Amino acid sequence: MSKNTKFGVLYIVATPIGNLEDITKRALNILSIVDLCAVEDTRKSKILMNKYNISTKLISYHKFSEQKKLQYLITKLKKGLNVALISDSGTPLISDPGYLLVKRAQEESIKVIPIPGASSLISAISVSGFSTDKFTFYGFPPKQKKAKKSFMHSLISENKTSIVFESKRRIIDFLKTLEELSPGTKVFVAREMTKLHETFYRGEVTRVIKDISSKENSQKGEFVVVISGKKEVDQDLFLTSEQKEVLVIILEKMNKKDALTLASKAFGLKKNFLYKHLLKQK
Repeated sequence: MSKNTKFGVLYIVATPIGNLEDITKRALNILSIVDLCAVEDTRKSKILMNKYNISTKLISYHKFSEQKKLQYLITKLKKGLNVALISDSGTPLISDPGYLLVKRAQEESIKVIPIPGASSLISAISVSGFSTDKFTFYGFPPKQKKAKKSFMHSLISENKTSIVFESKRRIIDFLKTLEELSPGTKVFVAREMTKLHETFYRGEVTRVIKDISSKENSQKGEFVVVISGKKEVDQDLFLTSEQKEVLVIILEKMNKKDALTLASKAFGLKKNFLYKHLLKQK
């Protein structure tokens, strides 16, 4: 279905992750001309708007009001108003509200246009020194004990570079859990990127924990953790309990060759690693 030209446009606008000068001219132009700007925190967004003398009306749109404000914004767009969506920092929808709005807009044939710019996860991995050919973004770790355990096991078995967001209250606990499950893992931790107290930590997780813990105020701020992928020779040592159970089940239903082929595709691991795992079980 073609876009209705009478509808307004929804712009997904990236804003700075810290330094307010890290914003594009196009983003400033869009924020100036739209009829309405949906923001996570009006107080934080006003700082950016005031710096560039932008007077566009702001409406609060955060994770607690996302459902409530959804129909309001869709109605405005269908009436022909142009709306910009921004988060507190960086690119919207990356561990921030906006998915429901974009999904609904597309279902209603409302045009959605990205205005690219800053992204903390891309900024962090670009200077991490780890492989950037393939990587997995995990967002924030879950708080529930069972879900967190499963999350951490997935993380340590990942062959690709991984990126995680973590809060100042849980950064040390997260790193210590990683150290316990996978000692020797190399990490890159970016703190307060582009801000006054920007700090980078890189090395084995044990060393990084000591560095962060030993410095005053080093646990304050926002953290992006980049985790080096496991070496291929170590992959078979990090099968999760769920993967082991699945492997046992399909081996009962299929011959070994076909089972290993299926498990290799499902787990993203090479067949020879899975074969070595079976040999160790014997």
